[in-house]
Amino acid sequence: MKIIFVCTGNTCRSPLAESYAKTKYSTAGTEFESRGLMVFSNGISGISRKIVERENLEEPSTPEQLTGEDTEGALLLVMTESHKMAVKDRFPEADVRMLSEFSEGTVEDVIDPYGGEDKDYERAFRQMKRFIDKFRL
Repeated sequence: MKIIFVCTGNTCRSPLAESYAKTKYSTAGTEFESRGLMVFSNGISGISRKIVERENLEEPSTPEQLTGEDTEGALLLVMTESHKMAVKDRFPEADVRMLSEFSEGTVEDVIDPYGGEDKDYERAFRQMKRFIDKFRL
């Protein structure tokens, strides 16, 4: 199974989710990656990087744009309802669900810490961690 976490720029939320899931489920036989809907950077945010290092998480992939090829045979887990709509508009055949929906069967956007302070990134990380901890792989 391949799971791709998707957010806007692939610099804050999706790399953190990818790193945490890779670390937590390293023996589950699931492949984790991350992508963005509008990628303009070749590295993750400095604050996200600090969390990855502090938590001793596996390294996330380099930020990349979501492509049609990514959608083939992968489950796309997005951070917000608007991300889900955007992916469905571009790739109608994609298996796309909100992170909260896959985890808990709920509809809850993961907060966007972009441009915020360390505490905003911590809050988003804790929220994603809560969802990822409930995966049944």
